[in-house]
Amino acid sequence: MSIALAAQRSYLAQAAARVATPADDTALFVPGVKASANDVALTITESAMRVCGGAAFSKHLLIERAFRDARAGSVMAPTADVLYDFYGKALTGLPLF
Repeated sequence: MSIALAAQRSYLAQAAARVATPADDTALFVPGVKASANDVALTITESAMRVCGGAAFSKHLLIERAFRDARAGSVMAPTADVLYDFYGKALTGLPLF
């Protein structure tokens, strides 16, 4: 979980730097960071639920809430799947819409 979080933070920092100082690939970082952050949130919260076992469902740990909130990205637009599609099209030069 720690490694995944560190990697995501690094990617977010790269994306922020690209937005601050735009380059040719800046447009790829915006959907990429949102999609990857959602994937990492899913991975980390699922691991946290397994590590904590039944206690993870307790309201005082807040893991259950993070687990539930992480799943919002898979149903709220734009979903990670849509963003990965956009990213792939932009990367390969295909029309975005």
